Amino acid sequence: MFVWQRSGGLKVLSRRTSKFASPRTHQFGRARPIFNFTRAAKNNNPRARILNTSYTVTLQERSFSSSRTMAAPPATNLTDAVVAAMKTLFPEELADSAWDNTGLLLGKAPSPTSENEAGGTVLLTNDLTSAVVDEALQERANMIVCYHPVIFRPLKSLTTKDPMQTLLLRLAAERISVYCPHTAMDAASGGLNDWLCDILLGGDHQANRTVVQPISRPLPEGQEYTGYGRTVELARPINLQTLLKRLSAGIGDQRYMMVAMPPTLKDLTKTQEISKVAVCAGSGADVLKDTDAQVLVTGEMAHHYALRHTQLGQIVVTVFHSNSERKYLETRLKPMLEVELETTAFGDTRVIVSKADRDPYEVIDVRGL
Repeated sequence: MFVWQRSGGLKVLSRRTSKFASPRTHQFGRARPIFNFTRAAKNNNPRARILNTSYTVTLQERSFSSSRTMAAPPATNLTDAVVAAMKTLFPEELADSAWDNTGLLLGKAPSPTSENEAGGTVLLTNDLTSAVVDEALQERANMIVCYHPVIFRPLKSLTTKDPMQTLLLRLAAERISVYCPHTAMDAASGGLNDWLCDILLGGDHQANRTVVQPISRPLPEGQEYTGYGRTVELARPINLQTLLKRLSAGIGDQRYMMVAMPPTLKDLTKTQEISKVAVCAGSGADVLKDTDAQVLVTGEMAHHYALRHTQLGQIVVTVFHSNSERKYLETRLKPMLEVELETTAFGDTRVIVSKADRDPYEVIDVRGL
């Protein structure tokens, strides 16, 4: 078993990153640089924290730790083990509770007989649809980690008249639990928005990152300087074509994107070099509304928001809402969750990414109809 060790004095994630690894260790994927918040302030603003990307990551054998989290009682079932792992990776305190609904949204009904969940299956998906539920049943999943919340508002009833309620009833009948991280995953160090930054940076380890909307309330150790959205200042400016190609490759070789250009720019091949980019996974209009970045990258943005940014001379790039999120499950969340579960009683859990999950929109050329 292996973990990735942070180098130097960098503080990427909380000391609670792993219950059984050193408080200065964390792993995901293959050996490659990751990012980290630093305590450096920009323009003497204590809330504007810079993310330096100059660091190294080394492979080492897993070691036990004297961290206080060792005292936590071990999970007795797979759902509890996954919930603990997700809370470690993406603390629920990071979620925007003013409107979001995160956490364990569908529990698992108790079984009248004892059962062994070792060797169980966890299915990762961006959205919960009938196709994803069918897939979960076919894969004999014990639990689903669904990025978007399956319950947003309080329910007065659970009936088959509503599509989502029908899916929840199906899952409850099969004793499949559902955990939803949403904006906690967006904001976390190592979360969705940092992943989007990595894609656009293309290995530029000298770039500086700042949080667009820092979270002002008290946060867990190691997450004190995080928040919603990211701005990156590239050490080596690039043109718009290069940025779009990096984005396409990183989110799964998406062929089509929507680009809103300032009225003074008639040809995207003749844009100035890009040195500052802002990102926000999903719907980023509110988070990115005050940024001065040259390019804004998000999943979707309403017409009038995009129009305003183009009048300000900014370029807006959208890729459809869930396409700015889905690939993260495969490239980051899957290996991170596998490592968190490795040294628990559920270390042989099979973590899979949904093949049925997809964005609801398709681009259609009506000339071919």
